[in-house]
Amino acid sequence: MRIRKIIGLMVTILLSTTVLVAVTPMSSAQAANGALFDPGNIISDAAFFDGQAMSASSVQTFLTNQVATCRSGYTCLKDYRQDTPTKAAVSGRCAAYDGRSNESAADIITRVGAACGISQKAIIVLLEKEQGLVSDSWPTARQYRSATGYGCPDTADCDTTYYGFFNQVYAAALQFQYYAANPTRWNHVPGRVNAVRFNPNANCGSSSVFIQNQATAGLYNYTPYQPNASAIANLYGSGDACGSYGNRNFWRMYTDWFGSPTTGTSLLRSNENATVFLVSGTKKYPVTSLGILSSLSPLGAVGYVSQAYLNKFTTAHPVGRSIRSKDGTIYFYDSGMKLPFSSCGQAEDYAASCDADGYVQLTDQQSNSFQTGPMLTSVLGTVEGSRYYIQGGQKAEILDAQSQALAGITSQMNVLSENAVAALTLAAPIVREGSFARSRSTGSSFLLAGGKRYAINQGSETVLGVTPRTGGTLISASLLMIPASANGFTGLVSAAGTGPSTVLNVDGRREISGGGNTAHPVPVSQALIDSYPSRVGIAPGSFIKSPTDASVYVVMPTDIRPISGWDALLALTPTGDPVITTVSSELISTFTVGPVALRAGTLVRSPEEATVFFVNGVTSRIALSSFDFPREAGFGDFSYSTKERIQAYPLGATNMTFGLSCGTDAFVAAGGSVHAVAPDLLGLYPFDFVAMDQFTCALMTSGAEASDLIRTPDGSIYHLVAGEKRPITSAARLQELRSGDNWLNVLPLFAAAIPTGPAA
Repeated sequence: MRIRKIIGLMVTILLSTTVLVAVTPMSSAQAANGALFDPGNIISDAAFFDGQAMSASSVQTFLTNQVATCRSGYTCLKDYRQDTPTKAAVSGRCAAYDGRSNESAADIITRVGAACGISQKAIIVLLEKEQGLVSDSWPTARQYRSATGYGCPDTADCDTTYYGFFNQVYAAALQFQYYAANPTRWNHVPGRVNAVRFNPNANCGSSSVFIQNQATAGLYNYTPYQPNASAIANLYGSGDACGSYGNRNFWRMYTDWFGSPTTGTSLLRSNENATVFLVSGTKKYPVTSLGILSSLSPLGAVGYVSQAYLNKFTTAHPVGRSIRSKDGTIYFYDSGMKLPFSSCGQAEDYAASCDADGYVQLTDQQSNSFQTGPMLTSVLGTVEGSRYYIQGGQKAEILDAQSQALAGITSQMNVLSENAVAALTLAAPIVREGSFARSRSTGSSFLLAGGKRYAINQGSETVLGVTPRTGGTLISASLLMIPASANGFTGLVSAAGTGPSTVLNVDGRREISGGGNTAHPVPVSQALIDSYPSRVGIAPGSFIKSPTDASVYVVMPTDIRPISGWDALLALTPTGDPVITTVSSELISTFTVGPVALRAGTLVRSPEEATVFFVNGVTSRIALSSFDFPREAGFGDFSYSTKERIQAYPLGATNMTFGLSCGTDAFVAAGGSVHAVAPDLLGLYPFDFVAMDQFTCALMTSGAEASDLIRTPDGSIYHLVAGEKRPITSAARLQELRSGDNWLNVLPLFAAAIPTGPAA
């Protein structure tokens, strides 16, 4: 069925392919090793019946690469075109083929292969084996006429019915499917022992061959001879008179151009041994990790072969992370890509090697299985989210682009998988001072400051404004290389540990004073502090709460005090619009907590004791000897509380009087309001001026300023002079003393506290 042209001394000689002496192949991917030829398994079914093995563009590129320049006056296969006929589908064999005008050889090979389920690689090899069309730079019309040798028996001329390139390719592909559809109708049957001859000359004999698969059986039915020992010994030449070369050449050419035809993969193991090897040329390289095996996936899935087959290869060093192409370029590989190293030093950084005992030498076919990427850089990002600085066989995770820039590291970066650098030693991460980081493993957040990491409670991330300021993520192993602080991050910081204590929350930054805070501020960069807008500080009298508790606290100089309810809070906020700052729960826990605040400006007693106390803001309780004292100042609401709660308030040193003070200002209580007493009149009112705290002072209603005149409910008017009250006995004297000032209406108890002197 075959006819073949041999080139020699410009003479065309027609010989049977069974006795053809092949010439050295062009553009071979690897040199085939005759010791690996198995007459019972020339090519696997998976490799032979793969109708999607190559695209039209891949076939065209391959054909173009085989013949750089076609001899003038000839049409090489890479340039060949013809009109093709439409073929109806052949049930169970080939799908329909739509004819086209001026169709290229590459398109014909591709579309026939797809329609009939025959590998384009197998068709290309068949064209070379039969007529040398793939590598010939001056093919003749006869070669195209009988391109695949179909209808060309060894004992007769070719059948003209099948002349023509398309007819030859289509008929051969269909024939192999006929073999497969009726495997027992032909001379060579898969799955059993067959007597396979060595040569058309019966005297050359035969041997028993167990044909392992349909593809191999099909090749024998198409070319019914196996190579003898002499043909195998001289794989690229001829053997003795009984040698035949058709199926030998098919196996050798496929191996040369496309790699092993029997495994469909470069990754092999045996049933007896679990070790997977990368097979290249005459060597096998052990694959020692699942990560490496995964990265080698472009070379195919792991195939199973006999141990005897594997033993034919020389065992080399284990597969590392460097591969070498035929042109000498050494690459790093991962994720289906190969990236050239910029230097051997960089290869060492990636724990790879430029030495022969470190890299794996690949064939062109194997190397081309990987997509060529850009030059490798010292920064490698991963699809899982890490970004590493690679140096000296170590990988240091980089928090973010800003950390990278501050460390003076190039911004150029490759992106592969985490598996690519799994074998490198993890080094301390590269982070910037005063930054937030999140663990990709656990989702936990940390403040990185002063060479330490401060854990952040997940419930406090929002109130601390962490999320919008998080620089990046790190794996937990990287975070663990930063020493942990004994204390978590509460939100309390200071610039470099020397600035004022500042509380950070989502709204901004606030300097804090008071509260009896026991936490030490975390020293951070001014840049972090400045990333929060400045807000009004937290000082005694401010209100704070946590995000997880409804309790509101009032900040005092030495502690914070919980406020019992909304009424109590409003009592401390005369405007009726309290400003409450939400801080982290962890910060709340660092304050000294005082007693629960009673309602400011009210009167309180316990059921067990008769003493009534005035609640002086949140500062103290002041004992009363009369309800007149608070009522005259505008206070009078009364309630009961527990003895323990009342006694938790410090007891004022002085009982309540009609005299009150707010800071340096003195007041007297009269008529439900307080009246400022000028310093020069202070001696006229012989009261103990009891200090009120800021909340009580804010609740007080101010009346007219006190003067040196008072009036009692019975109408008596007195002039205050030198600690005495002197009765005014006439309207004329009153008019004389008033000088435009009004008098202060006071209770008898108020007046009684001032000694009475002679008439004014």
